[in-house]
Amino acid sequence: MKPAERFFPKGLFQRALELQDWCVETRRHLHRHPERSGQEFETLAYLRGLLDEFGAPWIEVADGGILALLGDERRGKTVLLRADIDALPISENPRNLKRAREVISENPGIQHACGHDAHTAMLLAAAKLLAPFSDEIPGRIILLFQRGEEGNGNLREILKYIDAHRVHIDGAHAIHVRPDLPAGKIASVAGAVMASPAAFDITITGSGGHGSRPDLANNPLDCWATLYQGFKDIRLKHTSPFEPFTLAVGKLDYGAQANVISPALHFVLSVRFYNEDYGEIFHDEVLLLLEGITKAYHCAYTVNRFLVALPPIKNDAVAAAISQNAIRSYIGEEHLISAHEPMMCSDDFALIGKRYPAVMLQLGIRNEEKGSGAELHSDLFDIDEAALPLGIAATAGFALDFLASADE
Repeated sequence: MKPAERFFPKGLFQRALELQDWCVETRRHLHRHPERSGQEFETLAYLRGLLDEFGAPWIEVADGGILALLGDERRGKTVLLRADIDALPISENPRNLKRAREVISENPGIQHACGHDAHTAMLLAAAKLLAPFSDEIPGRIILLFQRGEEGNGNLREILKYIDAHRVHIDGAHAIHVRPDLPAGKIASVAGAVMASPAAFDITITGSGGHGSRPDLANNPLDCWATLYQGFKDIRLKHTSPFEPFTLAVGKLDYGAQANVISPALHFVLSVRFYNEDYGEIFHDEVLLLLEGITKAYHCAYTVNRFLVALPPIKNDAVAAAISQNAIRSYIGEEHLISAHEPMMCSDDFALIGKRYPAVMLQLGIRNEEKGSGAELHSDLFDIDEAALPLGIAATAGFALDFLASADE
């Protein structure tokens, strides 16, 4: 007998489908009330209320999030299930790719444009599903509702708490929605899933002047033009064509008037990669270019910040196998994608994956008829809510199967 069959004789996926309306309404509540990283106070209160309703004891870690508990570590292993709860500073478009949205943010300028509302709703639904059996679960399940995934670093407070209280964890699991996968599919792959990021925040300084006499000024834009070409050449000269490496300038601030040469130019340059050696190469080559080219153009530079790279997410082979078998057993082979190209975006779940055998699933949410499938962090981003039960069942199934699995 599979572990979940003990608790759900009519089927785990069937039980997840029965929770679909509840999960959809929970996701819509979160979507209507998004909060930016570090400001998730109403969201935390909402989560505490639901966990109390489920009878799941919880601990709130200052600046980190909530850890809720099911089961008992004395009965076996411990598995960590994680969802991120913060939103983005994006003004939501009232339409998605095709039609008016079913639900829209009521907090101007803030949007759940990365699926964190869905991640949180699915984990809450899995908790609601499993909580009645807390006294029988063969081990312990820790539910992590994490603040500040979008670059705020709040996960480190959770990890500090885990270390300080010697919380033993045997494995971990998370889900991220994926816009290029069709709704009804869920990817669980061994190996690379999400890339490692690194970024420079830099200011180039020259001397300003009037646009009519550029010869009397020293335009940092001229320096920037040569620098930009050099940055793009880093990929050609220093990385393998057979390994992923992307480079982009996501922010560029220069000038305010057409006839004024600004004395300073500010930009942010970022890269994504899977080969962790490339982070050091990127760092060193950017500094080398800055030193040489700014000197040649009689400019100066200031590195305001170098954003330290997260490691890539590489799913543990054993954890991925447990996840794949759970999806096959409880949901169906036709829903599983066990091999797929990785994403080039990043997630700080990578820090959890560095510590414990972990798997991050990717839930398909694209549905052309419903207008879902816009890229993450887009104001058009939306999901097909019919996909949510797959995430609920995959999460609960993995947790129970992991706790029942033999130690390798």
